[in-house]
Amino acid sequence: MLERLFSQLCGLEGAKHVRLMNQFGSVVKTTNKWPESAEEQRREWAECCALAEQFALGTLFEVWGEGRRLTLYDHFEDNLFVHLSGKDGKKGVWRYELERSRQLWNSKQPEAI
Repeated sequence: MLERLFSQLCGLEGAKHVRLMNQFGSVVKTTNKWPESAEEQRREWAECCALAEQFALGTLFEVWGEGRRLTLYDHFEDNLFVHLSGKDGKKGVWRYELERSRQLWNSKQPEAI
């Protein structure tokens, strides 16, 4: 299932970089040549979470960064984070595909008894 998710995300239009990380910040799968390290991404996510807490915004599930490229950090599920980046990314397409992938992912998880 993880391989399928990774390949779907790599196929998104404009997504040049894809990284999947676990809840401990360890890289599970990644494309090569990311502009920033996994450590930098963990630090950015922590800073965004701290800001959300400081302003009482509630739990943070997603962060978008726009500049020279589009970057998305998404809390995909309890123990999986998705990071996407690319110069010609389309936010709507990325958002739609992530939600579709999340629904498929959740439907394939074992049911609790």
